Amino acid sequence: MDVFHGLIFLRKGGNDTGIIANVFGAFKAKYRPLLLSRGEYVPTGTLRDNDIVGAIADAIAKNVGKLQPQVVRKDEKGMTIKNDYLARILTLRPCTEMSTYDFLYRIAADLVYTSNSFSVIFYNEDFTRVQSIQPITTKSFRIFEDDKHHILFRFRWDYDGETYTVPYQNVIHIKARYNKKRFLGTSPDIELKRSLDLVETSGEIVKNIVNRSNSLAGYLKYNNLADNEELKQIAKDFQDAYMGAENAGGIAAIDSTVEFKEIVQRTPNVPVNQITFLRDNVYRYYGVNEKVLTSTLSDQEWISFYENVIEPIAIQLSYEFTFKLLTPREIGYGNKIEFTANLLQYATLQTRDTIGGNMFDRGAMTINEYRALMYYGPVDDGDVRMVSLNYVKAGDQSLYQVGQGGGSNDPPPDPGTQQDKQRRAMEAAARAYFQTMKGG
Repeated sequence: MDVFHGLIFLRKGGNDTGIIANVFGAFKAKYRPLLLSRGEYVPTGTLRDNDIVGAIADAIAKNVGKLQPQVVRKDEKGMTIKNDYLARILTLRPCTEMSTYDFLYRIAADLVYTSNSFSVIFYNEDFTRVQSIQPITTKSFRIFEDDKHHILFRFRWDYDGETYTVPYQNVIHIKARYNKKRFLGTSPDIELKRSLDLVETSGEIVKNIVNRSNSLAGYLKYNNLADNEELKQIAKDFQDAYMGAENAGGIAAIDSTVEFKEIVQRTPNVPVNQITFLRDNVYRYYGVNEKVLTSTLSDQEWISFYENVIEPIAIQLSYEFTFKLLTPREIGYGNKIEFTANLLQYATLQTRDTIGGNMFDRGAMTINEYRALMYYGPVDDGDVRMVSLNYVKAGDQSLYQVGQGGGSNDPPPDPGTQQDKQRRAMEAAARAYFQTMKGG
């Protein structure tokens, strides 16, 4: 193992790795993994084939995918939204094959299935710029500390089946139920195993009930003499002809030599209450319910779901991305990466109109932002903030209130700039109002 300026450069089998080449390609180093007892290893989960957990993962991941990443700086002058290279990567395409929505969806889904989500950060050759961030699905992984207290992440990638080792600092690691181990969230496999096994058993009971509902059951009485082999063949022929799935009508035709005696089967009741209880137990484990999965939440229910499930993930994303992608100097200057959400996305139109109208009148929202809140498209010159004081621009209201901006000592405004912009803004506000009233 070689260390260069505090960074550990690792190789697989002593040769250059393919996928990690652009991370460590500038340095020729070899690494032999140290599998120490204080490392943590967990295989990937087995919940990806379960329909209940799959529905939960989809519901949570779709809402996490709507989060908007922002690179911001907060100082004594307020908050500034940055539009640099890193911001454009995060808000458009973190890696080649994924949009930002797909990227966040993948992170959240992995978090549901395994309680751990990993994304490897790739840099350019001199480590001055982030090139991409790649979410990975692992067959197995291990986080461990070497004898020099460097924390490393070793994983077998599901994509190519190869094993790679990278510094833990180069990994965006999001955890769920972080309560037992030093590095890892608690895997849901063991905790949900009993409930899911019982749900599967109940499903088999229902399946057997359905299969038996259209089947004949009984015995054949053969009126002639026959040996055992002949009786077995008669029974087999009868079963093949009349007791298969193709005999949907349940009717059999027999001659006088055979008499069929039906055995009335007692159909067991479907364990609806037990299945519902077990399913709800899985829901409670993830903090969701049927309304979350069917998107029928009320305003208050959506806020509760967001605060209990989505917001903790957004907070983790903000902390992890800030620490792993920004330098200590940038963090010291107040830079951070935040993941925000539109809390009104499940609100009714009445709630949207009430809240949006108040924000619009106070200059906290532009015309187009208000129209987007009401499911309408943008209009020309609608990216301005207006206030109810004669609908002047938010930046001009202090001058308006003290009588400046229109006094005799002020220079006349440029008719092609200021007055024209204000006129267009007033027209855009009027168009937005009348279109809203007309339902357009």
